[in-house]
Amino acid sequence: MRTHEDSRGLTRTDVEKPAENDIHTQKSPSSKGKVVLIVDDNADLLNLHRMILEMDGFKVFTALGGEEALALLAEISQPDLILLDVRMEDMSGPDFLAVLEERRPEIIENVPVVFLTGMDEVPPSKAVGFIRKPIELDKFVVAVHQFIEKGTGRPTCKH
Repeated sequence: MRTHEDSRGLTRTDVEKPAENDIHTQKSPSSKGKVVLIVDDNADLLNLHRMILEMDGFKVFTALGGEEALALLAEISQPDLILLDVRMEDMSGPDFLAVLEERRPEIIENVPVVFLTGMDEVPPSKAVGFIRKPIELDKFVVAVHQFIEKGTGRPTCKH
C-alpha cells in the first residue's frame, strides 16, 4: 500500500492487489455503523459503489447530484465519509464543496470528502484525496477504510 501526496496536499492511495484467495468477501468489523454518502450523476456507477460498500457493512446514502446531496445532508446524521464525483451535470464536485462549506461548515471540518474521478489531477478544494475511476473492488474498499480512518487531516472543531 502506498500513499502519495501532491503539492496541494491531496492524497491518492494505491493499494497492492491481494492474492486471489485474499479478496475481501466478509464484512469488515470496522465498517459496521459507518455511514458513507456517495454523490455521482451516473446512476449505474452510483449503484455499483453503493452495493460494494453495503456488502462490506457500510450504511450508504446516495445522491444523483450536488443539489440532491445537499438536501439529503439536511435530513441525515453527519456521514463518516463523502465520496464525490468531480464532474456532474448540476454542480461540479468543487462547486458542491464550496456550497457545502458555506451552508454546513461543520461537515467540511469533520467529514473527509474524497473525489471519485478518472482524472490524474483534481482541482484545488477541501477534498482530502481522490479515488481513481474505474474502481477496482479490492482497492476501492481498502481506500474507503483508509480515508475514514485518516479523517479530514484538519483539527476537529469541538463545541
